[in-house]
Amino acid sequence: MRQDRRATRRAGRLAAVLTGCLLAAALPATTGHARSATPAGAAVHEAEDGDLRGVTVASTASGFSGTGYVEGFDTADDQVTVTIPDSPGGLHDLTVRYRAPYGSKVTSLLLNGGGAGDVPLPESQVFTSADAGRVLLRPGDNTVTFRSNWGWYEIDAISVSPTPPRGPHRVVGTPADPRATPEARSLLRYLTDNYGEHTLSGQQDMDSLAWVEDNVGRPPAVAGLDMMDYSPSRVERGTSSKEVEHALAWHGRGGITAFVWHWNAPAGLVDEPGREWWRGFYTDATTFDLAAALADPSSEEYRLLLRDIDAVAAQLSRLRDAGVPVLWRPLHEAEGGWFWWGAKGPGPAKELYRLMYDRLVGHHGLHNLLWVWNSLDPGWYPGDDVVDIVSADIYPPAGDHSAQSGAYERLVELVDDTRLVALSENGPIPDPDLTRAYQAHWSYFTTWSGGFVKDGVSNSRAHLDHVYHHRDVITLDELGDFTHHGGCRADWEVVGDWDDGHLVKVTVTNEGDKPLPGWRVGANRAPGTTLNDHWNARVDTTATGWSARNLRWNAVLEPGRGTSFYLRWTTAEPVALSPSLSCGPDELVHGRR
Repeated sequence: MRQDRRATRRAGRLAAVLTGCLLAAALPATTGHARSATPAGAAVHEAEDGDLRGVTVASTASGFSGTGYVEGFDTADDQVTVTIPDSPGGLHDLTVRYRAPYGSKVTSLLLNGGGAGDVPLPESQVFTSADAGRVLLRPGDNTVTFRSNWGWYEIDAISVSPTPPRGPHRVVGTPADPRATPEARSLLRYLTDNYGEHTLSGQQDMDSLAWVEDNVGRPPAVAGLDMMDYSPSRVERGTSSKEVEHALAWHGRGGITAFVWHWNAPAGLVDEPGREWWRGFYTDATTFDLAAALADPSSEEYRLLLRDIDAVAAQLSRLRDAGVPVLWRPLHEAEGGWFWWGAKGPGPAKELYRLMYDRLVGHHGLHNLLWVWNSLDPGWYPGDDVVDIVSADIYPPAGDHSAQSGAYERLVELVDDTRLVALSENGPIPDPDLTRAYQAHWSYFTTWSGGFVKDGVSNSRAHLDHVYHHRDVITLDELGDFTHHGGCRADWEVVGDWDDGHLVKVTVTNEGDKPLPGWRVGANRAPGTTLNDHWNARVDTTATGWSARNLRWNAVLEPGRGTSFYLRWTTAEPVALSPSLSCGPDELVHGRR
């Protein structure tokens, strides 16, 4: 299935259509990541001074910096390489100054000759700046290369500035569904507690998962499964599926279940060579018009949408009744347009997502679902009230194990760091050493099936061994009982004010069903705030955040019980003292830190 998708997208790129998961970190509508100015204090390096291959220096367009800009990115190997001299090393933010007058584009980024992800270049008739992610520079000289990818753009300059330390995440781990089952709540708490410390390993397809277990020696923690063959327009043509049985068996082994749905269109299947009925989730294989169906709730097409959602609900209810929480990722990759649910733009896609949420949660009572949104573009985001996790599908070139920090940071920005961020599909697995160095805290990864895990090219056996035996990566044998995982909530209250001083009370409550042996609370810290004093907790601050941990006497919290600590702040704006708090157990998770 994925092999066909790769071929389709490769052909699409040649036709100048932005394509597939290979570019999922860099889709054209991500206009929220264009910048108008170089960051203050950044070192600027002009592209025209770089090493050119297949490109030329021009100066006809106005508004460039330096003596010119680089143009001519029209074949696959065209590139410009800019040297960053005499770097002290360390993690840096990278900004690219560019112009894209012919529509939104994508450039491939290389650091010192190695893949570093793709960078979206939103359409711009004038020279502007875009966030190119982060780069881990070595001491001395470094090179940054921009390679054509989806070309016909112009590169003017780059700028680099040291990356500030990341403060504590603001993820609170409260499900969007207020009636979420205890198992779903516990799973989300478990993922939240590990966020920033560990990444869960995942593998799509049970056959590929078994291959990992047999050949690497450690089974993944997350099994990726597909509702595809439960789609009514496939069932009526003779398909059947055992994916729910696989999920039940996997849950019996103590694993986490994630489901995607390659939703065969409800009607209008073209069914001709190259556009067969079984490819009916692709836009070009169906005439089904989502916008028209949603516009007329009395239409047959609308009824068919509900029929299909109800058919999948029948399968998900089997998992609910068995106490299985599900990482549910519907309408994936919508913004790419290659699937029919994204073909009519963000409005219909978001409306369909909300219709599905209301139907599954409200009508069918499926409260065992954690809702995973799968898009980087703010214009497609359906809203915090219906999303638990945000994710990306990323397929860099074979053997590229970079951290994919650009996509990660865009997702963090999308939800203001209030939701978990996951790598819901991947080809090459990011190197855990690099994800830690880049502060790219992917909650979990899910390697696609078949050759992506077995061919020894996308992921070599040595790399799989490195990942699956890494101290930062959780495998099935290390999960524990995530369906009865303790969690806590932290509530913030200003209890005293004087001039620019404020006394804050933070109450920590154990929301789990077992004693909490210790707790920690953290939040971002607004500029201009100063912590003057604290009591009933150990408190540390950084330039951007703060964290508090229990003392010996108030460490253990019984289920439903709480404790409070106090912070005395100075700030001119009391509103700056109202952060979103993260709360979790302060303990060695799985015996590892």
